[in-house]
Amino acid sequence: MQNTFKNQFSNLVLMLKSAFFRFAMLAISLIAFSCVSVKVEKPAETYLPEVVRPKSSVIGFTAEARLSDIQKELNRQFTGLVYDDNSLDNNGGDNLMVKAWKQSDIALTMKENVIIYRVPLRLWIKAGFKTTQLGITLSDYREVSGALAMMFRTSVTLNPDWTLSTKTETTGYEWITEPVVKIAGINVPVKFVADLILQKNLKTMSSSIDESVKEYLDLKPHAIQAWKSLNQPISLNDEYKVWLSIETSEFFSSPITASNGIIRIQSGVKSVIETSVGQKPATKAPGPLPGLQISSLIQEGMVVNASLDIPFEEINGQASKFLVGQSFSQGKRTVKIEAINIYGSKGKLVAETKLSGSFKGTIYFSGIPAFNATDSTLFLKDFDYDISTRNLLVKSAAWLYQGGFRNMMAKEMVWPMASDIKMMYGEINNTLKSYRLADGVTLKGQVSRLTMDEILITPSGVKPFISSEGRINVVFSIKN
Repeated sequence: MQNTFKNQFSNLVLMLKSAFFRFAMLAISLIAFSCVSVKVEKPAETYLPEVVRPKSSVIGFTAEARLSDIQKELNRQFTGLVYDDNSLDNNGGDNLMVKAWKQSDIALTMKENVIIYRVPLRLWIKAGFKTTQLGITLSDYREVSGALAMMFRTSVTLNPDWTLSTKTETTGYEWITEPVVKIAGINVPVKFVADLILQKNLKTMSSSIDESVKEYLDLKPHAIQAWKSLNQPISLNDEYKVWLSIETSEFFSSPITASNGIIRIQSGVKSVIETSVGQKPATKAPGPLPGLQISSLIQEGMVVNASLDIPFEEINGQASKFLVGQSFSQGKRTVKIEAINIYGSKGKLVAETKLSGSFKGTIYFSGIPAFNATDSTLFLKDFDYDISTRNLLVKSAAWLYQGGFRNMMAKEMVWPMASDIKMMYGEINNTLKSYRLADGVTLKGQVSRLTMDEILITPSGVKPFISSEGRINVVFSIKN
């Protein structure tokens, strides 16, 4: 009987021990199920050096002059009596006296870099003969009139040292009214007369056309003025202290051409154009005006390089606004985001996320900052758990790793930039509608298509570098 009681008591103790063990294991499991507290290795906070090579641009430099202005100036200089031979005995005793006056305005046309002009002249000619035979001198002279048009052409060349070269030559003449009279059976030597007038006036016409062309097409003073003015920072917005800076380096130019009565020299200034916010950028000394590189192909188009600063204070404020206090559930497990802190590490942004609930501790996400051109937002590309977090979650909280918590976080890792971009490029376009650089020198342009070049992570925040394509021209009137 006693042995039976002992056996029963022993079985009861074993049963109680077994029940207590199962209860303890269940309690441990419930505790583990309800709250996992771990410590994850934090990615080191590091920042790469800022190395950005802004794209260069070509600012158009257009000079135009009206052919009609040169024509007017040439007519002003070349007027009145243009040839006067008042001796019958000169030119080897040619028995000719000739006077020529400009009859009407000189008309200019231009093809490519060649000016073609026609000079109408009114002529008075006294011609005849004089002979002495057997001591008797016989002579007979008659006066006749006529009209002659001299033809010239001048090629104009722009040189690398900014000077202009002109070369004028005659292309002949045509009689408007040919003088015809016979004196003792001898015709007036009209070809001889025409050649005399052409040769006499070629030098005069060359000098006049040279002076007119150089007066109206002298680029160098305007180029010097623009070269100096372009290097001065331009205020785009006084309130927000937005500046446009242009750093010039080279000058290109196409050969002189003409079309529809307009003489045009199309040049380009190689530049780096940047915008900045804050204090006025330092003015860089432009140095002497560089020589021209003459080319038939001038690259057009410019790129405005801009950078926007998004401080970590703003980045964390935006992320905290939408994420802190948010909960995520997977089955019966729930975590709550208590705090978030974003910083830089090896070219990525790290989201340090403090959690409470079924998982208690701090985990880390990382992603590469990128730009969404569709809605002008900054987001994190390849956003995922940091490797140290991923390794730990796979072992101890697979439900959190495999669930949609990462996707919930990724959706809120977006920072709007549209208003900043709109403001900056709106100010650029407003200013460049017509910006006076100096007397007679105007900067005109417009930017349009936007691209994101690089996004740097700095100790103070994120700095996206944006470029916008468009055109800028320096326009001046050579002479009105």
